[in-house]
Amino acid sequence: MNIQFGLKLGSKDKNYSKEILSLYEAGYFQYIELFAATESFEDTIGYWKQFYMPVIIHAPHSLAGMNLSLIKERENNNKKLKETFSFADTLKSEYIIFHSGVDGIIEETITQLQSFADTRCLIENKPAKGLNGEKCLGSIPEEIKHIMGELQIGFCLDFGHAICAANSLKMEPLKLINEFLALKPQMYHLTDGDYSGEYDTHFHYGKGTFPLNELLKMVKDGAKITNEAKLNSDIDLHYFKEDSLYVRNI
Repeated sequence: MNIQFGLKLGSKDKNYSKEILSLYEAGYFQYIELFAATESFEDTIGYWKQFYMPVIIHAPHSLAGMNLSLIKERENNNKKLKETFSFADTLKSEYIIFHSGVDGIIEETITQLQSFADTRCLIENKPAKGLNGEKCLGSIPEEIKHIMGELQIGFCLDFGHAICAANSLKMEPLKLINEFLALKPQMYHLTDGDYSGEYDTHFHYGKGTFPLNELLKMVKDGAKITNEAKLNSDIDLHYFKEDSLYVRNI
């Protein structure tokens, strides 16, 4: 299938230079999605500037110290947003992906992003329930559409998150995914996982029960899809080649 496949890494993952270059040159991925860990720019940007492949930036989320939906976090979040955009500007990122936050309010998320948002920004949908019992914002199309409209930004569709949200809402997952597709996502996130579960997992392809064939048929031709499949036991990039081949052979 004709897609651009993305390798997801964190900004502190500085031990994979040879593997990154080898996989890229062999055509197993076409871009890096880099998770911009908080307070890591100064220590890591030199490392990431050495690579010549395209980069997309993923902003920190609530588990990594930035919850845009809380008023009390405005000052701290402002510093983290500046750092996120420094990553994006330096690495010439096409997109910058954000989460809406947890246990707060959508209007606060909009307020905090208002002065930063530009055409590179994408909002990502979330499960309804966080791994630690949080109430995730942006789990339904109406919330995502509202953020997109207020900030004039785009959308990153995470299939696994949509499946989890649908199960919390007692909906058929493909129905909810089709509602999200109506928002015309610019790019996608994909893992395998528990098709009946409410909590986000990141199984490698073929290790869960997601209908991967059906999901990939929903992706527009030539689109960017970031591989978010990862297990806690992963200590290098050995898994990525298999994931890439699995998706391309569907």
